[in-house]
Amino acid sequence: MNILAIIPARGGSTRLKLKNIYPIWGKPMIYWAIEACKKSKYNINVCVSTENAQIKQIAEDYGATVYDRNPKYADNLTYKQVVIRQAANWYESKYEPQDIFISLQSNSPEIKSHHIDSGIETLLKYDRDEVFSVDKNLMQNAAFRIFKGNYVYQQDLSTNCGVIINDLNDVHTIEDINKIINE
Repeated sequence: MNILAIIPARGGSTRLKLKNIYPIWGKPMIYWAIEACKKSKYNINVCVSTENAQIKQIAEDYGATVYDRNPKYADNLTYKQVVIRQAANWYESKYEPQDIFISLQSNSPEIKSHHIDSGIETLLKYDRDEVFSVDKNLMQNAAFRIFKGNYVYQQDLSTNCGVIINDLNDVHTIEDINKIINE
């Protein structure tokens, strides 16, 4: 099974400068998402979509492939799914078609391989087209969305969805980091 995790990591974070590579637990934040994929029981390839040279270098240092995102798609107005589709299309045209895509956020540094593995297993077991993570209150968090093959390219909302509870924190501010560190 070909599985690709795409990590959108723009350099223009507004609430926390260079959030995606901000150090947490002694590593750049993006490290934790890449590492979770590497430790998965599935063979997950990782592609980071960025317009930022520093993020690109760090992602490559940790073993990710990098899609050089057009800077015009690195603003606050671009929907994340647009960025995910662009990177998926680039990756498949350069390498090979993928069976599963994972939209994985670097700003959920608590993510572990078992979270991702459970998401993939839920997608397959219940034959869903998409599975996304929610917190214990069943509110969607940004940790991940997992899609079957071509569903990553759809323009509309999925109708055959599932959820998986992963009580993971999203990091957008220094207060969010302090909350995670002090838990």
